[in-house]
Amino acid sequence: MIEKKKRVSIHSGGKHESLILKILLESFSIQVFEDASLMSVFNPWGVLIGDFNAVKLKVKETDYLKAKKIIDDYNAGVYNL
Repeated sequence: MIEKKKRVSIHSGGKHESLILKILLESFSIQVFEDASLMSVFNPWGVLIGDFNAVKLKVKETDYLKAKKIIDDYNAGVYNL
């Protein structure tokens, strides 16, 4: 049987920043998965529209700590992009 690897959310935000973080993480050989399902939410009264450009980035559970450190360093200005 194929073992399903768990994916963990590492970032949720705008499309542009998510693209930058995805490219940065991939440059460290971390596979990144995008989930753009944050666009809207159904409820009994209709559709609630969220951020049209919202993207959630996920990484394998085994890469989470490494990815979190990279994103924290990015937010602290360690990388001159």
